Amino acid sequence: MSGKISGVNSSPPPATPAASGAGPRAATASSSQAAGGTNATDSVQITDTASHLVTAEQALADVPVISQARVTQISNSLAAGTYKVSPERIANKLLQFERLLPEDPTDPSDSAE
Repeated sequence: MSGKISGVNSSPPPATPAASGAGPRAATASSSQAAGGTNATDSVQITDTASHLVTAEQALADVPVISQARVTQISNSLAAGTYKVSPERIANKLLQFERLLPEDPTDPSDSAE
């Protein structure tokens, strides 16, 4: 099997004297093959969810650091009672975020629509 994941080669390690038939390591390998009846192979499958997680991780890396000046300004507005909440802006941001998420065909709440 050949393939690379993030620069890691998935080919088996080179044979050692113990793996050639001598020593306890060879006995363990042959007994595990006899018990299972098959040779073990490695495989990797990347799911859509994993791909979306990579995309999300990259997007988070691009998010700017929290602006301390803005936090201070909002804190002062809250303390003074002058902070205004915009329900429309909150709803629009939630909808914008929802559009970025992948659709989940197994989500039971989607079938009620």
